[in-house]
Amino acid sequence: MTAAARIDDNGEDFYVPDFEVILGPRKMPQDVVLDVTQVSFKNSLTEMDSFELTLTNLWDHATGLFKYSDASLFDPGQTVTLSMGYLGRTGLIPMITGEITGLRPTFPESGQSTLTVSGQHSLHRLTRRKQESDTYEKMTDSQIAKRIAKRLSMKLMINETASGQEVENAYVLQNNQYDIVFLMERARRLGYEVYVVESKESGNKENELHFKPSDSVQRKSYRLTYGETLISFTPTLTTANQVEKVTVQGWDRQRKQPITGQATRQELQTNGVGQKGRQNAINNAVQGYEEVITDKPVRNNAEAKQLARQTLENIAKDLVRGSGSTIGLPLLRAGTVVELGGMGVRFSGRYFVTGTTHTIGDGGYTTQFECRREEKQ
Repeated sequence: MTAAARIDDNGEDFYVPDFEVILGPRKMPQDVVLDVTQVSFKNSLTEMDSFELTLTNLWDHATGLFKYSDASLFDPGQTVTLSMGYLGRTGLIPMITGEITGLRPTFPESGQSTLTVSGQHSLHRLTRRKQESDTYEKMTDSQIAKRIAKRLSMKLMINETASGQEVENAYVLQNNQYDIVFLMERARRLGYEVYVVESKESGNKENELHFKPSDSVQRKSYRLTYGETLISFTPTLTTANQVEKVTVQGWDRQRKQPITGQATRQELQTNGVGQKGRQNAINNAVQGYEEVITDKPVRNNAEAKQLARQTLENIAKDLVRGSGSTIGLPLLRAGTVVELGGMGVRFSGRYFVTGTTHTIGDGGYTTQFECRREEKQ
Protein backbone atom coordinates (compact mmCIF):
# COMPACT_ATOMS: atom_id res chain seq x y z
CA MET A 1 0.00 0.00 0.00
CA THR A 2 1.26 3.48 -0.87
CA ALA A 3 2.08 5.66 2.11
CA ALA A 4 -0.51 8.33 2.84
CA ALA A 5 0.42 11.90 2.01
CA ARG A 6 0.69 14.27 4.94
CA ILE A 7 0.47 17.83 3.75
CA ASP A 8 -1.11 19.88 6.51
CA ASP A 9 -0.90 20.38 10.26
CA ASN A 10 -3.54 17.70 10.91
CA GLY A 11 -1.61 14.99 9.07
CA GLU A 12 -4.65 13.85 7.11
CA ASP A 13 -4.52 10.52 5.30
CA PHE A 14 -5.53 10.13 1.66
CA TYR A 15 -6.23 6.58 0.52
CA VAL A 16 -9.47 5.63 -1.30
CA PRO A 17 -11.30 8.43 -3.20
CA ASP A 18 -15.08 8.53 -2.84
CA PHE A 19 -18.02 10.75 -3.75
CA GLU A 20 -21.72 11.05 -3.03
CA VAL A 21 -24.49 12.58 -5.12
CA ILE A 22 -27.85 13.56 -3.69
CA LEU A 23 -30.34 13.97 -6.51
CA GLY A 24 -33.38 15.90 -5.33
CA PRO A 25 -34.28 14.73 -1.82
CA ARG A 26 -32.56 11.31 -2.04
CA LYS A 27 -29.18 9.73 -2.62
CA MET A 28 -28.53 8.73 -6.20
CA PRO A 29 -29.42 5.00 -6.61
CA GLN A 30 -26.45 2.66 -6.35
CA ASP A 31 -27.00 1.20 -9.82
CA VAL A 32 -26.72 4.73 -11.23
CA VAL A 33 -23.59 5.42 -9.15
CA LEU A 34 -21.95 2.38 -10.74
CA ASP A 35 -22.47 3.95 -14.19
CA VAL A 36 -20.63 7.17 -13.19
CA THR A 37 -17.19 7.30 -14.79
CA GLN A 38 -16.17 10.77 -13.61
CA VAL A 39 -17.31 13.58 -11.32
CA SER A 40 -15.84 17.06 -11.17
CA PHE A 41 -16.34 20.32 -9.33
CA LYS A 42 -15.02 23.75 -10.33
CA ASN A 43 -14.85 27.00 -8.41
CA SER A 44 -13.09 30.31 -8.87
CA LEU A 45 -13.11 33.89 -7.63
CA THR A 46 -14.75 35.23 -10.76
CA GLU A 47 -17.20 32.53 -11.91
CA MET A 48 -20.13 30.62 -10.46
CA ASP A 49 -19.32 27.21 -8.94
CA SER A 50 -20.20 24.30 -11.23
CA PHE A 51 -20.22 20.50 -11.40
CA GLU A 52 -20.21 17.71 -13.97
CA LEU A 53 -21.17 14.03 -13.80
CA THR A 54 -20.28 11.69 -16.68
CA LEU A 55 -22.15 8.40 -16.98
CA THR A 56 -22.10 5.43 -19.32
CA ASN A 57 -25.25 5.88 -21.42
CA LEU A 58 -26.27 2.32 -22.28
CA TRP A 59 -28.51 1.49 -25.24
CA ASP A 60 -31.56 -0.67 -24.53
CA HIS A 61 -32.39 -2.74 -27.61
CA ALA A 62 -35.77 -3.78 -26.18
CA THR A 63 -37.10 -0.24 -25.72
CA GLY A 64 -35.02 1.55 -28.34
CA LEU A 65 -33.96 4.11 -25.72
CA PHE A 66 -30.71 5.22 -24.15
CA LYS A 67 -30.54 4.62 -20.39
CA TYR A 68 -29.97 8.22 -19.29
CA SER A 69 -30.26 10.66 -22.20
CA ASP A 70 -33.83 9.46 -22.83
CA ALA A 71 -34.82 9.31 -19.14
CA SER A 72 -36.10 12.04 -16.82
CA LEU A 73 -33.67 11.29 -13.97
CA PHE A 74 -31.36 14.18 -14.91
CA ASP A 75 -33.87 16.66 -16.28
CA PRO A 76 -32.67 20.32 -16.10
CA GLY A 77 -33.77 22.05 -12.91
CA GLN A 78 -33.16 19.02 -10.69
CA THR A 79 -31.28 19.81 -7.47
CA VAL A 80 -27.89 18.13 -7.02
CA THR A 81 -25.63 18.06 -3.96
CA LEU A 82 -22.13 16.74 -4.62
CA SER A 83 -19.70 15.67 -1.88
CA MET A 84 -16.14 14.47 -2.48
CA GLY A 85 -13.28 13.11 -0.42
CA TYR A 86 -11.95 9.81 0.87
CA LEU A 87 -13.21 6.78 2.70
CA GLY A 88 -12.07 6.89 6.30
CA ARG A 89 -12.06 9.14 9.30
CA THR A 90 -12.22 12.44 7.45
CA GLY A 91 -15.40 11.53 5.56
CA LEU A 92 -16.80 13.37 2.57
CA ILE A 93 -16.85 17.15 2.18
CA PRO A 94 -19.87 18.94 0.61
CA MET A 95 -18.62 20.70 -2.53
CA ILE A 96 -21.74 22.23 -4.09
CA THR A 97 -25.51 22.33 -4.01
CA GLY A 98 -26.79 23.40 -7.38
CA GLU A 99 -29.17 22.57 -10.15
CA ILE A 100 -28.79 20.77 -13.46
CA THR A 101 -28.46 23.24 -16.32
CA GLY A 102 -27.14 21.10 -19.18
CA LEU A 103 -27.00 17.62 -20.74
CA ARG A 104 -24.28 16.65 -23.20
CA PRO A 105 -24.55 13.13 -24.68
CA THR A 106 -21.93 11.61 -26.97
CA PHE A 107 -22.75 9.13 -29.72
CA PRO A 108 -19.29 8.08 -30.97
CA GLU A 109 -18.39 6.18 -34.11
CA SER A 110 -17.11 3.37 -31.91
CA GLY A 111 -17.35 2.69 -28.21
CA GLN A 112 -20.03 3.38 -25.64
CA SER A 113 -22.31 6.42 -25.55
CA THR A 114 -21.90 8.69 -22.52
CA LEU A 115 -23.93 11.46 -20.94
CA THR A 116 -22.35 14.43 -19.17
CA VAL A 117 -24.68 16.16 -16.74
CA SER A 118 -23.61 19.70 -15.88
CA GLY A 119 -24.94 22.24 -13.44
CA GLN A 120 -24.22 25.43 -11.53
CA HIS A 121 -24.53 26.68 -7.99
CA SER A 122 -28.12 27.47 -7.06
CA LEU A 123 -27.21 31.19 -6.99
CA HIS A 124 -26.63 31.22 -10.77
CA ARG A 125 -30.12 32.63 -11.34
CA LEU A 126 -28.96 35.91 -9.78
CA THR A 127 -26.47 36.43 -12.62
CA ARG A 128 -29.39 37.19 -14.91
CA ARG A 129 -29.50 40.65 -13.38
CA LYS A 130 -27.32 43.43 -14.73
CA GLN A 131 -23.69 43.87 -13.75
CA GLU A 132 -22.97 46.63 -11.26
CA SER A 133 -20.16 49.07 -10.45
CA ASP A 134 -19.92 50.47 -6.93
CA THR A 135 -17.43 51.69 -4.34
CA TYR A 136 -17.44 50.80 -0.65
CA GLU A 137 -15.51 53.06 1.74
CA LYS A 138 -14.74 52.28 5.38
CA MET A 139 -17.06 49.29 5.41
CA THR A 140 -16.73 45.72 6.67
CA ASP A 141 -17.61 42.90 4.31
CA SER A 142 -20.89 42.30 6.15
CA GLN A 143 -21.78 45.96 5.65
CA ILE A 144 -20.96 45.59 1.95
CA ALA A 145 -23.18 42.50 1.87
CA LYS A 146 -26.01 44.49 3.45
CA ARG A 147 -25.89 47.08 0.65
CA ILE A 148 -25.86 44.35 -1.99
CA ALA A 149 -28.74 42.49 -0.31
CA LYS A 150 -30.80 45.68 -0.43
CA ARG A 151 -30.02 46.03 -4.14
CA LEU A 152 -31.14 42.42 -4.65
CA SER A 153 -34.32 43.06 -2.61
CA MET A 154 -33.34 40.45 -0.02
CA LYS A 155 -33.01 40.37 3.75
CA LEU A 156 -29.41 39.86 4.87
CA MET A 157 -28.68 37.19 7.48
CA ILE A 158 -25.25 37.33 9.16
CA ASN A 159 -23.39 35.86 12.12
CA GLU A 160 -23.20 38.78 14.53
CA THR A 161 -20.15 37.44 16.37
CA ALA A 162 -18.18 36.87 13.17
CA SER A 163 -19.21 40.15 11.58
CA GLY A 164 -18.12 42.00 14.73
CA GLN A 165 -14.59 40.66 14.21
CA GLU A 166 -14.31 41.75 10.58
CA VAL A 167 -11.73 44.37 9.64
CA GLU A 168 -13.01 47.59 8.10
CA ASN A 169 -11.97 47.97 4.45
CA ALA A 170 -10.66 51.41 3.59
CA TYR A 171 -11.82 51.15 -0.02
CA VAL A 172 -13.28 48.34 -2.12
CA LEU A 173 -14.20 48.62 -5.80
CA GLN A 174 -16.85 46.52 -7.54
CA ASN A 175 -16.02 46.95 -11.21
CA ASN A 176 -18.82 45.90 -13.57
CA GLN A 177 -19.52 42.58 -11.81
CA TYR A 178 -22.64 40.63 -10.97
CA ASP A 179 -23.55 41.40 -7.36
CA ILE A 180 -23.69 37.75 -6.34
CA VAL A 181 -20.34 36.87 -7.97
CA PHE A 182 -18.68 39.88 -6.33
CA LEU A 183 -20.15 38.92 -2.95
CA MET A 184 -18.98 35.31 -3.33
CA GLU A 185 -15.47 36.61 -4.02
CA ARG A 186 -15.54 38.66 -0.81
CA ALA A 187 -16.93 35.66 1.11
CA ARG A 188 -14.16 33.32 -0.01
CA ARG A 189 -11.51 35.66 1.30
CA LEU A 190 -13.06 35.33 4.76
CA GLY A 191 -13.93 31.63 4.69
CA TYR A 192 -17.62 32.58 4.50
CA GLU A 193 -20.36 31.08 2.37
CA VAL A 194 -23.19 32.74 0.49
CA TYR A 195 -26.59 31.19 -0.10
CA VAL A 196 -30.24 32.14 -0.47
CA VAL A 197 -33.17 30.79 1.54
CA GLU A 198 -36.36 31.39 -0.40
CA SER A 199 -39.46 32.53 1.43
CA LYS A 200 -42.10 29.82 1.69
CA GLU A 201 -44.84 32.31 2.50
CA SER A 202 -47.03 33.98 -0.07
CA GLY A 203 -47.07 37.72 -0.46
CA ASN A 204 -44.12 40.10 -0.50
CA LYS A 205 -41.95 38.50 2.19
CA GLU A 206 -38.26 38.88 1.24
CA ASN A 207 -35.95 35.98 0.47
CA GLU A 208 -32.99 35.69 2.83
CA LEU A 209 -29.41 36.21 1.64
CA HIS A 210 -27.01 34.48 4.05
CA PHE A 211 -23.44 35.80 4.37
CA LYS A 212 -21.67 34.04 7.21
CA PRO A 213 -18.88 31.60 8.16
CA SER A 214 -19.23 28.24 6.45
CA ASP A 215 -20.63 25.41 8.53
CA SER A 216 -19.31 22.75 6.16
CA VAL A 217 -16.07 24.06 4.65
CA GLN A 218 -13.08 24.83 6.83
CA ARG A 219 -10.42 27.41 6.08
CA LYS A 220 -7.16 25.56 5.41
CA SER A 221 -3.64 26.35 4.31
CA TYR A 222 -1.66 23.55 2.66
CA ARG A 223 2.07 23.00 2.25
CA LEU A 224 2.82 21.31 -1.06
CA THR A 225 6.28 20.28 -2.23
CA TYR A 226 7.24 19.54 -5.82
CA GLY A 227 8.32 15.93 -6.22
CA GLU A 228 6.19 14.89 -3.25
CA THR A 229 2.63 16.16 -2.78
CA LEU A 230 2.75 18.72 -5.60
CA ILE A 231 2.39 16.64 -8.77
CA SER A 232 3.13 19.47 -11.20
CA PHE A 233 3.35 23.25 -11.24
CA THR A 234 3.86 25.78 -14.03
CA PRO A 235 4.46 29.37 -12.91
CA THR A 236 4.72 32.34 -15.27
CA LEU A 237 6.49 35.56 -14.37
CA THR A 238 5.82 38.47 -16.70
CA THR A 239 6.38 42.20 -16.38
CA ALA A 240 4.48 42.94 -19.62
CA ASN A 241 1.49 44.48 -17.84
CA GLN A 242 3.30 45.82 -14.78
CA VAL A 243 3.57 49.56 -14.13
CA GLU A 244 5.57 51.80 -11.84
CA LYS A 245 2.58 53.87 -10.78
CA VAL A 246 -1.15 54.34 -11.27
CA THR A 247 -2.78 57.75 -11.55
CA VAL A 248 -6.52 58.37 -11.21
CA GLN A 249 -7.94 61.60 -12.62
CA GLY A 250 -11.41 63.05 -12.24
CA TRP A 251 -13.29 66.35 -12.06
CA ASP A 252 -15.11 67.99 -9.17
CA ARG A 253 -18.16 69.60 -10.80
CA GLN A 254 -19.14 71.60 -7.73
CA ARG A 255 -15.73 73.10 -7.04
CA LYS A 256 -14.77 73.23 -10.71
CA GLN A 257 -11.34 71.72 -10.09
CA PRO A 258 -9.48 68.52 -10.99
CA ILE A 259 -9.36 65.46 -8.76
CA THR A 260 -6.22 63.34 -8.75
CA GLY A 261 -4.72 60.44 -6.83
CA GLN A 262 -1.55 58.42 -7.38
CA ALA A 263 0.03 55.21 -6.05
CA THR A 264 3.56 53.90 -6.62
CA ARG A 265 5.09 50.45 -6.21
CA GLN A 266 6.80 51.56 -2.99
CA GLU A 267 3.32 51.59 -1.39
CA LEU A 268 2.45 47.99 -2.28
CA GLN A 269 1.46 45.69 0.58
CA THR A 270 2.19 42.51 -1.40
CA ASN A 271 4.67 41.50 -4.05
CA GLY A 272 5.04 38.68 -6.51
CA VAL A 273 8.56 37.59 -5.57
CA GLY A 274 9.81 36.61 -2.17
CA GLN A 275 13.17 38.36 -1.86
CA LYS A 276 13.52 42.12 -1.55
CA GLY A 277 16.43 42.22 -3.97
CA ARG A 278 14.39 40.50 -6.66
CA GLN A 279 11.50 42.89 -6.02
CA ASN A 280 13.86 45.81 -6.59
CA ALA A 281 14.85 44.27 -9.92
CA ILE A 282 11.17 44.09 -10.92
CA ASN A 283 10.67 47.73 -9.90
CA ASN A 284 13.62 48.75 -12.07
CA ALA A 285 12.25 46.76 -15.02
CA VAL A 286 8.93 48.65 -15.00
CA GLN A 287 10.34 52.08 -14.24
CA GLY A 288 8.67 54.76 -16.32
CA TYR A 289 5.49 52.76 -17.05
CA GLU A 290 2.25 54.33 -15.84
CA GLU A 291 -1.45 53.55 -16.02
CA VAL A 292 -3.82 56.53 -16.06
CA ILE A 293 -7.49 56.02 -15.15
CA THR A 294 -9.98 58.66 -16.25
CA ASP A 295 -13.24 56.72 -16.61
CA LYS A 296 -13.97 55.86 -12.97
CA PRO A 297 -16.15 58.20 -10.86
CA VAL A 298 -14.28 59.62 -7.86
CA ARG A 299 -15.55 62.30 -5.49
CA ASN A 300 -12.31 63.62 -3.98
CA ASN A 301 -8.54 63.19 -3.94
CA ALA A 302 -8.63 60.67 -1.10
CA GLU A 303 -11.01 58.41 -3.04
CA ALA A 304 -8.85 58.78 -6.15
CA LYS A 305 -5.81 57.77 -4.09
CA GLN A 306 -7.57 54.67 -2.75
CA LEU A 307 -8.65 53.61 -6.25
CA ALA A 308 -5.10 54.09 -7.56
CA ARG A 309 -3.64 52.00 -4.73
CA GLN A 310 -6.12 49.17 -5.16
CA THR A 311 -5.64 49.14 -8.93
CA LEU A 312 -1.88 48.94 -8.53
CA GLU A 313 -2.25 46.12 -5.97
CA ASN A 314 -4.38 44.15 -8.45
CA ILE A 315 -1.86 44.70 -11.23
CA ALA A 316 1.06 43.66 -9.01
CA LYS A 317 -0.70 40.41 -8.06
CA ASP A 318 -0.57 39.36 -11.71
CA LEU A 319 3.25 39.43 -11.75
CA VAL A 320 3.52 35.69 -11.05
CA ARG A 321 0.66 33.34 -11.85
CA GLY A 322 0.71 29.58 -11.87
CA SER A 323 -1.26 26.42 -12.44
CA GLY A 324 -0.63 23.18 -10.62
CA SER A 325 -1.90 19.72 -9.78
CA THR A 326 -1.92 17.84 -6.52
CA ILE A 327 -3.63 14.85 -4.93
CA GLY A 328 -7.32 15.47 -4.35
CA LEU A 329 -7.84 18.02 -1.57
CA PRO A 330 -11.55 18.80 -1.15
CA LEU A 331 -10.83 21.76 1.12
CA LEU A 332 -8.51 23.40 -1.41
CA ARG A 333 -10.79 26.09 -2.84
CA ALA A 334 -10.57 29.51 -4.43
CA GLY A 335 -9.67 32.02 -1.73
CA THR A 336 -7.34 29.71 0.21
CA VAL A 337 -3.56 29.94 0.50
CA VAL A 338 -0.91 27.35 -0.39
CA GLU A 339 2.76 27.30 0.51
CA LEU A 340 4.60 25.78 -2.45
CA GLY A 341 8.14 24.45 -2.12
CA GLY A 342 10.79 22.44 -3.92
CA MET A 343 11.04 24.85 -6.89
CA GLY A 344 14.00 26.98 -5.89
CA VAL A 345 14.07 30.43 -4.35
CA ARG A 346 12.34 32.42 -7.06
CA PHE A 347 9.13 30.38 -7.40
CA SER A 348 8.73 28.73 -3.99
CA GLY A 349 6.56 30.62 -1.53
CA ARG A 350 3.06 31.79 -0.68
CA TYR A 351 0.37 31.62 -3.37
CA PHE A 352 -3.27 32.70 -3.30
CA VAL A 353 -5.61 30.21 -5.00
CA THR A 354 -7.90 31.79 -7.59
CA GLY A 355 -9.60 28.66 -8.93
CA THR A 356 -9.74 24.88 -8.54
CA THR A 357 -11.01 21.84 -10.43
CA HIS A 358 -11.61 18.66 -8.44
CA THR A 359 -11.92 15.42 -10.42
CA ILE A 360 -12.57 11.81 -9.41
CA GLY A 361 -12.23 9.34 -12.26
CA ASP A 362 -10.18 6.44 -13.54
CA GLY A 363 -6.97 8.18 -12.45
CA GLY A 364 -8.13 8.61 -8.86
CA TYR A 365 -8.79 11.97 -7.21
CA THR A 366 -6.77 15.00 -8.31
CA THR A 367 -7.11 18.74 -7.77
CA GLN A 368 -5.93 21.22 -10.38
CA PHE A 369 -5.56 24.80 -9.20
CA GLU A 370 -4.83 28.29 -10.51
CA CYS A 371 -3.02 30.74 -8.28
CA ARG A 372 -1.05 33.96 -8.02
CA ARG A 373 2.03 34.79 -5.95
CA GLU A 374 1.30 36.98 -2.95
CA GLU A 375 4.13 37.62 -0.52
CA LYS A 376 3.92 40.21 2.21
CA GLN A 377 6.29 43.15 1.96
